[in-house]
Amino acid sequence: MLPLEHIPRYILIREQIRQKVLNGEYKPGERIPSEPQLAREFNVSRGTVEKAIRGLVEEGILVREQGRGTFVAKPRLESALFRLSTFADEAKRRGFTPATRLIRAHVRTADDTVAQALDLPPEAQIIEIVRVHLADGEPLVYEVRQLAYDLCPELLSEDLEHSSLHELLLYKYHIPLVKARFTIHAITLTDEAATLLHVEEGSPGFAVERITYRTGSEPAVRMYQLWRGDRFYFSEEVVGLGIP
Repeated sequence: MLPLEHIPRYILIREQIRQKVLNGEYKPGERIPSEPQLAREFNVSRGTVEKAIRGLVEEGILVREQGRGTFVAKPRLESALFRLSTFADEAKRRGFTPATRLIRAHVRTADDTVAQALDLPPEAQIIEIVRVHLADGEPLVYEVRQLAYDLCPELLSEDLEHSSLHELLLYKYHIPLVKARFTIHAITLTDEAATLLHVEEGSPGFAVERITYRTGSEPAVRMYQLWRGDRFYFSEEVVGLGIP
C-alpha cells in the first residue's frame, strides 16, 4: 500500500467525495459544492478537483447537468426493454409521475435511414415527432418518432404533448401494431439531446431504435430514443428450458 503522500491528490479528493455520498452527507439528487468551492476546501487547484469529479462521473456516482452543476446521481430506473408499452406506463409502474414535452412535429422528406427502416420509396414524405419524456419533472428520454405521412395524415392535428402516440395509432386510427424489432447500443449524448436532457455533451447514454410493424412484415413506425445513461439500466427476464 502506498503511503498517503505518494497517492495523487485527485484520488484522495475523489475518495473523500465518494465517502460523503456513501455516508449521506451528499444526498441523491443534491448538488455538490462547485469546483471552486471544493478547490478552496481541499486547498488544491481547480484542475485537481475537476479530475476527481470526472472519475466519479464516469463511475455513475455523480452526474453533471449543463448549466446547473454537479449532482449526486439518483438511483437508476430499471426498464424492461423488449415490451410494446409506453414510457408513461413504465414510469407509472415504478411509482413516478410521467410527463411529455413536445419539441416539434412536422412533415419532412425521409432520409435514407428512415426510408430504409420504414420500407419507403426515396424522398417519401413522413411525419416526424420529437418529444422529451420526463419522470417526476426530470427529463430522461429524448424521442423521435417517424411514420409515413400517408399512413396517418391527421396525426399532426392531435394533442401530441398529452396523448400517447401508441394509443392514438392503435385505438383512434385503428392501425394494428402487432410486433416490434429492437436494437440498442451505447452512445454519448450530444447536441439537442444533451441540452434537452440537461446533461453535458459527451455524457453516456443509450440509443434505442424500435421498428413497430402493422403486419408481419410491413413497418409502421420508427422510434428512436436516447436515454440518459446515468438514470437507466435495462433488464429482461428469459424463461424456458435449456437456457445456456
